[in-house]
Amino acid sequence: MIAVDIGNTTVNFGKFSQNKLLDFFLLQREKVNKKRVVSVLSRFGKKEPVLICSVAPEINSLFLNLNRETYLVGKNLSIPIKSQYAKGQAGSDRLLAAYSARKINPVSRIIIDFGTAITVDFLSKKGIYQGGIILPGINSTLKTFQRCSLLPKQVRIQKTTKIIPKTTLESINKGLQEGFSQMLNGLIEKYKKELKLSSEEAILLTGGDFSPIKSRLNFSYQHEKHLVLRGLAYLYQEYFRF
Repeated sequence: MIAVDIGNTTVNFGKFSQNKLLDFFLLQREKVNKKRVVSVLSRFGKKEPVLICSVAPEINSLFLNLNRETYLVGKNLSIPIKSQYAKGQAGSDRLLAAYSARKINPVSRIIIDFGTAITVDFLSKKGIYQGGIILPGINSTLKTFQRCSLLPKQVRIQKTTKIIPKTTLESINKGLQEGFSQMLNGLIEKYKKELKLSSEEAILLTGGDFSPIKSRLNFSYQHEKHLVLRGLAYLYQEYFRF
């Protein structure tokens, strides 16, 4: 089957067999059109069913009338997870990531997704989705700097070891790396106490946007880069492969 994760910045495609990721392809949102969608899906096979998780309804129409089975989470498929979040407000990507996390590791309690936004979501001991926190994303914040008239337009995230920065570029890099890592370290420390997490219970990280602060995180975690895509593969097994 082919899994498609339509996000705010990218569209991720994954071909799966028995929950094993065989192939992966990524498109930037602004480059997505019908022709490219058909091309990528054809690369993965002519007849495989397509399962889609989307937070961008305006993109969904590109996947219609493709002469193959197509299923959209929230429309044709529901995610088998109990939720305490306000009805209709939890993004399908967040619920699917939570469902996938418990499939990968049944003692998952916290999921952190580094994307356009950073989401920190919480699960009960029984796997109920309790809700979470939404923060600005690292690259989204970087793009905000790039729009400032008096700041450099070509800001890139680079490793910095200086305690007190002496240039604008160093200052921005220090702010991004120290700011986001300290914020997340503090949040995780707080919620591990609030939720009374044991050492066996897991924190899962996903998304491709956390490398700038990876070395600065001071808590243990399990990394699964394609958590939502894997969730779609698990859904396919649950609905169509008994």
